[in-house]
Amino acid sequence: MSEEMNRRKFGTLAAATAAVGVATIQGSALAQRAGVARTPPPTLVAAPSVHAMVPLPFAPASLPGLSERMLTSHHTNNYATAVRKLNEIRQQLGTADPAGAGGYWSMYGSLRSAELGARNSSLLHEMYFANLAAAQTQPLPLAQMLSERFGGADRFQAQLRGATRASNGWVVLVVDPASRTLELVATEGHAFGSWSATPVLVLDVYEHAYAIDFGADKNAYFDAFWRNIAWNEVHARATRAIGRL
Repeated sequence: MSEEMNRRKFGTLAAATAAVGVATIQGSALAQRAGVARTPPPTLVAAPSVHAMVPLPFAPASLPGLSERMLTSHHTNNYATAVRKLNEIRQQLGTADPAGAGGYWSMYGSLRSAELGARNSSLLHEMYFANLAAAQTQPLPLAQMLSERFGGADRFQAQLRGATRASNGWVVLVVDPASRTLELVATEGHAFGSWSATPVLVLDVYEHAYAIDFGADKNAYFDAFWRNIAWNEVHARATRAIGRL
């Protein structure tokens, strides 16, 4: 499938999403003229608040092939530790002296680097758990997007599996405004750096995500993950991301 065809496909989907946005804006304008109060747009906050832990969005014993023990351990130990460390790092950054930063080591520089890892780990873990749910099928628009980009569901699955086997960090399907298409990003750590892209499907391939159930067998872990993808959530993320193109 050519890049130009991918661009046209994304353009069509983006246009459809934009049409919904225009209708919403027009409705808001009519409501304003009719004297109906509007919700003010969101504003930036002066500083990040304490990052609160998000509970598992599913019963940990409800996903076939992924044990309650492994999911609970993953959430309680790995994800929760990332959140605690993120809050701790940000607290220390409040008193760290940036004037001491330099090209080698500094407390300020080390904290900044650690903040990136802890922030990305926290957010990617939350998206990973949120895109897990038993017994869902791909919504048709999402299936069409994946087919256009990767040449079919089987080829997308093969690409995702290959990235899983190769990575020791995260595998993320993203909507990328730079190329205006779907891209697969594989990382070797928490420093997720596809800066313009929006994650829509997140897969944790650190050992803590699968070793309790599968040992070193990433293929078996991938099969279980694939059976439990929350496709409705992935579709919703992709739709929102395309609407921002």
